[in-house]
Amino acid sequence: MADPARMRAQLRIQALSELISFASNADSAMYRDKAEWYRNLIRVGVEISEEAKKLETELSARAVQEGELTVTAVATAAKISRQAVYSRAEIQYPDGMPE
Repeated sequence: MADPARMRAQLRIQALSELISFASNADSAMYRDKAEWYRNLIRVGVEISEEAKKLETELSARAVQEGELTVTAVATAAKISRQAVYSRAEIQYPDGMPE
């Protein structure tokens, strides 16, 4: 049976790869127009950041839910507080973290 968490992670990683490829292409295509170059790379940088944050949030919540990592281990890996992990888990799982 396919692991849904892994499948979602793979989709996010693919999206990140495509965004990075776009950034590389924009860099090459826009280097003569500095204002457009800045606009495009800033925009794609924000999109990369948002996609990476979604990946980290989903994986953090899932790792705790599945008991693969403790809240402390997730907080350390993600460089965030334990409270942030609990908050993200609540957003991911509005009915509360499964036991």
